Amino acid sequence: MKDKSNQVWYLYANDIKRLKTECYELVQKLYLQLGQSPEPEIVIMMTKSLVEDLSTQYPSMEMQEVEFALNKGLRETEPPVFINVPTYNKFLRDYRNKKALKKQTNQIDQYDNYKKRVDTMGKALNNREIKKIGNGNYNK
Repeated sequence: MKDKSNQVWYLYANDIKRLKTECYELVQKLYLQLGQSPEPEIVIMMTKSLVEDLSTQYPSMEMQEVEFALNKGLRETEPPVFINVPTYNKFLRDYRNKKALKKQTNQIDQYDNYKKRVDTMGKALNNREIKKIGNGNYNK
């Protein structure tokens, strides 16, 4: 069964503070990637808009998926790119539509591939064997 605790609707209903914090950090990251440094008030207003839009239009997306979609949209759009409500909605809408089309045609989604690679790498690193080399008693 899929873990729903990272989906936007769950965070909005059960942990709104975490959702707002993650959205704030995401908006800051997007501005940083564009080389922009907006006023803190602008970042806060954009965060409020993003939280509201995510909870009403994209509630079933996970926050990692939202970040993936926005980063992908940012990189695939020809400059100049600005972070504003129409832009991030276009990035999220395009991603959601491509994902739905791929699901209908039984194709694997890019985010699913990315998530599987990250999970596999994490499991490989956690299960690796650590070997001690030599005598660890240096103080004798």
